[in-house]
Amino acid sequence: MIACTEFIPAYSELFTYLEEQKGREEVDRYWHWLFDPSSDSTPLDSFVQKSGIRGCFDYWSISLTEEAADFTQILNEKAGWYRDIMHHCPSKGRLIELHKEVPEFIPYHDYCLHCDNYRLALKRGGLEYIYDFQGIDEAKCQETIYDPKVFDGRIIIDENCEIMDVRATDNEYFHQRFHASMSNGIDYLTTNYGKKAIEEYMRAYMNHVWPRILEKCESEGLSAVEDFIHHMFKKEKADELVTTELSSDGSTLKVSVSKDPQIAYLRENGLKIAADLPMTTTVPLTVLAEHAGATFVMESYDEETGARTYSFVK
Repeated sequence: MIACTEFIPAYSELFTYLEEQKGREEVDRYWHWLFDPSSDSTPLDSFVQKSGIRGCFDYWSISLTEEAADFTQILNEKAGWYRDIMHHCPSKGRLIELHKEVPEFIPYHDYCLHCDNYRLALKRGGLEYIYDFQGIDEAKCQETIYDPKVFDGRIIIDENCEIMDVRATDNEYFHQRFHASMSNGIDYLTTNYGKKAIEEYMRAYMNHVWPRILEKCESEGLSAVEDFIHHMFKKEKADELVTTELSSDGSTLKVSVSKDPQIAYLRENGLKIAADLPMTTTVPLTVLAEHAGATFVMESYDEETGARTYSFVK
């Protein structure tokens, strides 16, 4: 399982993988598929269909708060416009900081462009969208959404404006909806390229995002693997769901997971669970085992809950 707090680097790596394999056009194809408003992968669409331009304010109030963004959003429903000023984007900011920490990780060069595909849902709701990319190298951007039937071209802050001003420190970064994005990405790879592509993608993710962990596995063995497993579950606020037992000589590590929080979230919210989603667990664990000089064995797996037992043996 990749914790929801660790999803953004995986998202960037997927874009990179698709471009390396099939070219830049394939990334656009994936984005168009992912943001298709006729699917359930773009919750913005349901907000806009229900509430029009107010749906933008309602949707990003939830999403950006869960992502602990630093933002100001302004809605003037009467005048038919909505503004979102991203003072610091947690997603792009995470990629910038990770590159500083881990030079091997290179953020996808057009990462911010994936957000432009929100316009698919907006246009279906009769709205127009202007995206200002100035400042994206500093994790900043702005967007203006308007109803062409109402908006007269003027943005005036007056008594009709509803303003939400949020600082990143006001909230905790914990956006579980990212599990759905991970599942959608795996579903896309399965449908278009098969299991081999998922393995290649997950191996690239481990090599580029977690090279320091892999180095620790080589030097410290299975104790480093044990630490990493607990790290992911702690990030997901679910460390109580995993138990580990490392032998005294460090040659065997046994792990038991009573329930997968990723699977639980997807089921509780009626979201699609990709058939090969377990590979986002098995492939990273296999890579960890290889670097620790061990063999990874999945001993049991419950498809309904994601409960599982597995071991690493030197």
